[in-house]
Amino acid sequence: MRKLSTAVLGPGAVGGFIAAMLWRSGISVTCISKEETAKVISKQGIQIESVAFGNFTAHPRAVVQLDHEPDVLFITTKATTLREAMKKADPNLLAGAIIVPLLNGLEHMQILRAHYGKRVVAGSISIEVSRRGVNKVVHGTPFARVKLASDGDVPADRLEEIAKMLSNAGIEAKVLKSEAAVLWEKLVRLNAIACTTSASGHPLGFVKSDPWWRKQLEGCVHEGAAVATAEGVKTDPKTVMAQIDALPDTLTTSMQRDISAGREPELDAIAGAVIRAGARHGIACPTI
Repeated sequence: MRKLSTAVLGPGAVGGFIAAMLWRSGISVTCISKEETAKVISKQGIQIESVAFGNFTAHPRAVVQLDHEPDVLFITTKATTLREAMKKADPNLLAGAIIVPLLNGLEHMQILRAHYGKRVVAGSISIEVSRRGVNKVVHGTPFARVKLASDGDVPADRLEEIAKMLSNAGIEAKVLKSEAAVLWEKLVRLNAIACTTSASGHPLGFVKSDPWWRKQLEGCVHEGAAVATAEGVKTDPKTVMAQIDALPDTLTTSMQRDISAGREPELDAIAGAVIRAGARHGIACPTI
């Protein structure tokens, strides 16, 4: 297997983790970020504190503007900062690259394809990470899972190559049959968790154990599952709740942390996307 070259646009919590894990496995990685972040990463690296992979410091290259064509570009910004971040990665430098967005929600796909074309694939990541300062990433779950799919524009063997690279780096990755499945399988679960942890101000364990909040959690799951099924991804609410019940009680969400810190949350990208999709099918989502 050839070694792919990679770039990460937005080395925050998720992007910093991806970059560090790939770097540790011997993959060429370039981080693209704001000037302050690039300077810190260049001097101090990315510090990882992980319950699954231990503590280590990675030293990927860091720039403020993409200056070469990688084989793979991971886009790991927030939905709220995506348009501004895209200015740092010129489409003319990405003619042969595969672009893998790992953002929350659905609607970023249209934005990215309008800018970069058909080389954008669907991607999702299941992980709990948070950033402490500019260059420290804390990974709090014993897993990191990525799913990929393309509805025909990118050959399956190229997706499998990316999945194998991630898996070799310690990030479980697999290729699914449809883009909709990649996006909706995560969104139904994430939307329910993000909405309830953010609204309650508590970790997931409280939401699962408190009778009133658990009812809200289940309501979000049932509504999201109904929308996903209407979108062509048959989703069983009981299966989703079983997945949620298996998650650590200490789990919090990035939307919850953003609200607590006074930052703009991804409410529109997550809950808004489900509500808008539901409206297209005449499905009300009162709990969400």
